[in-house]
Amino acid sequence: MSFSYDAKTEVAKSELPSKHCCALAELGGLARTCGKIADDYTLTLVTELDALYKRVCGLVKILYNREKDLTLQRNEKQNRVVRYHILFPQDLSEQILKDTYMLRENYLGNLELTNSISRHLIENECCERQFVKGVFMGCASANIVIKDINDLKKHTGGYHLEFVFSNHTLAGDFSHILSEYDIYSKIMQRKKLTVVYIKEAEVVSDCLALVGANNAVLTLQNEFAVREVRNNLNRQLNCMNSNMEKMVDASLKQIAAIEYISKTIGLDSLNENLYELCMLRLANPEETLENLAKLMDPPLTKSGINHRLRKIVKYADELKKKEITE
Repeated sequence: MSFSYDAKTEVAKSELPSKHCCALAELGGLARTCGKIADDYTLTLVTELDALYKRVCGLVKILYNREKDLTLQRNEKQNRVVRYHILFPQDLSEQILKDTYMLRENYLGNLELTNSISRHLIENECCERQFVKGVFMGCASANIVIKDINDLKKHTGGYHLEFVFSNHTLAGDFSHILSEYDIYSKIMQRKKLTVVYIKEAEVVSDCLALVGANNAVLTLQNEFAVREVRNNLNRQLNCMNSNMEKMVDASLKQIAAIEYISKTIGLDSLNENLYELCMLRLANPEETLENLAKLMDPPLTKSGINHRLRKIVKYADELKKKEITE
């Protein structure tokens, strides 16, 4: 299963709210996001969470003592994604919609659906948190991939958590609620839907903590640490590989210079120190400058070896230029 599915399932299996107002706020969050409302105001919750049915039954029992009136249907859609439909009877549906301020009478006395989140539903902080929890279970999704700890490849995926709403007013109200907990989000339009999204890793973690997905928070924090270690290791490996490539290139250039001198005027033309180093480099083409320095008699410093090799390469270049001019 995905990270977001596991996080939402964790929330769905958490303890039910003890207060009537909090249960109503959570049910309102669910109805606002994964609720489908028919023309006769019959409510159906559509979800991929198999654990949500039991929770919704618990909420309805707290609020109306009618949990046995709910019906569960299991439908398998395309791409083998299973959707569960939680159906409410018409009279209970209308009561829930009115109690959560989703359905009201207009000035003509006719019923109409609302688009905004009523402050009456989330008047208390405990209710507000419970509403966010309902929204999270109803419409949250994330692209977060938790990789195996033994996978050393750098993971380029970010930390993206989003909430999908049917209209911009609802999305704006929800984004404002998150900001009250220092969880700052952005809003974008995706075809006919409005998306509230978070991309910063720590803010995503704060949002998960707000809805009580504690195991998901720990998993995410562990992923932060693993990615940091993995990325540091990759940077070190890349640095080592880069240095190795530079060392190989330098060694090949030095050997080519030595061979050119040998072929043209002979290595005997060099002074004793340079001659000894040429022989040593030809005999040890893969050794580092540090090791070459130790092999010299007497031993030299790395900078001393590097200086002599540069003189050899420069001397070979001068011979080439002289050959060209002649």
